[in-house]
Order: sequence, then structure tokens, then C-alpha cells
Amino acid sequence: MQAIILVAGQGSRLRPFTDHRPKCLVEVHGQPMLAYQLQALHAAGVRDCVIVVGHRARQIQSAVGKRYRDMRVSYVKNPRYDSTNNIYSLWLARGAVRDDVLLLEGDLIYDPALLTDLIEMPYDNAAVVDRFRPFMNGTLILARGDRADRMVLKRDQGEGFDYGPALKTVNIYKFCYETMSRELMPALGDAIARGLTDDYYEMAIAEALDAGRIQMNVLRTGPRVWAEIDTVEDLAGAQRLRIGLERGAGVGASNRLTRAN
Repeated sequence: MQAIILVAGQGSRLRPFTDHRPKCLVEVHGQPMLAYQLQALHAAGVRDCVIVVGHRARQIQSAVGKRYRDMRVSYVKNPRYDSTNNIYSLWLARGAVRDDVLLLEGDLIYDPALLTDLIEMPYDNAAVVDRFRPFMNGTLILARGDRADRMVLKRDQGEGFDYGPALKTVNIYKFCYETMSRELMPALGDAIARGLTDDYYEMAIAEALDAGRIQMNVLRTGPRVWAEIDTVEDLAGAQRLRIGLERGAGVGASNRLTRAN
């Protein structure tokens, strides 16, 4: 199992906190968001992590280095981070896919046990979801039991959309190697060839689900807490959460990440 973390974006909605640092190094409870990700991955047994960087890439690489404890860390750079979206960032990582993948976005904090729960699910492909609430925004999943039927991007949630049964994606996914390498990466490549570089990778997942080319299950967060941090208001809300991060744990990247802020 390997991880891919997408952190190429500029984080403009989180200014002024991102005026002099990349979004993933903004602190929550005195620790950079990326520290939560790396620690959770390590605790879940992941030992291979690929980080897709762009904006302030050198800051991130300097903060993390090539290892987090005994987890290898490598980098893929998106040189067009200022004119593309995460569909392009993920596609650039296609050559780094060597195993089943945990796909994460870099602006998250969450109960580390969510990753263990996800890995232990007896399904090849799964998305972490929470019940939809009115303050939430973004991609949704419609499911029957623990089976995803549809993924609905924000742009497709038109007037009259029924949010009642909807589940909010947490932007944490598990995909088996076959799905990632034979289905999703080629689908991303087709979208890139059509000029859709400013779109979201969820578009490819949604199309594959609709066409029946992949099956995906859902893992509900239940009592496990999480936060996606896009805005100053999101950051303030995240500061009120209790997340099980080991403060000051480990050496090397753990300490560099904190000093980088």
C-alpha cells in the first residue's frame, strides 16, 4: 500500500495564513496539516508516500525530506500548479503508482484511525464519507448500504437536487492497483487530452462509476472526527477539534515540519 498526497495548490482562500507558506504547512493545534497526514499514514503501516507538490514546492520538500520515520517520501512536481487543478496533479503521479493507493488531499486533518479502518475494509476501492450537512460543500456520493451508486460533483448539484440521502466525500480514497493504473489514470489522461486540466479528478471517478467500469464502496466516518481546511473559518473550526496527533513524536521530518512554520 502506498499513499499519494496532493498539495500543489496555492491555498488562496486561506490567506493570510498562506501568504508565506504552502497550505499544507499551515498549523492546527501547533502542528502543520501535513504532519497529521504523515503520522496517520505511518501509524496505518504505509511505508511509501508520494507527495505531488507545486506552489512553494521547495518549502515542502525541505520540511519533509526524503523520509518520515521509516516511510519513504518521494515527490512529483506540477509546474503548472497556478493554471491547473487536482486532475492534472494526480495524472502527473501516474508513473509513481506501484501498488494499491491511498489517495489524500493535503488540506485535511482527521482521526488517524480512519486510515486503518479504510485499509481493513474488504473492498478494493472505497471512499471515506460523512453524512451531508448544510454547511458542507463539494463532491457528494449517493449510496445503497455501503455500495456507492453515484458520485455527484458540485457543478452537477443543480436546483432541486435532493441532499437528503447524500454523503459528503472526505477526500480520502483507497484504490487497488488495477483500478488506479488501468482505469483512473487512463481516464485522467483522456480528460487532459481534451484540455480539461482545470477540472477535478472526481470527474473521472464519477464517469467510471456511471459507466460501471469500477465498483466503489463507502466508509462512513461515524464518530471519527475530520476537517477539510479551505478557508479561515474552516481553520478556526478545525482548531476546536480533538485530533489524536502525537505532538513532537518522532525525529527528522516531524521536527522539520514544525520548524518550517
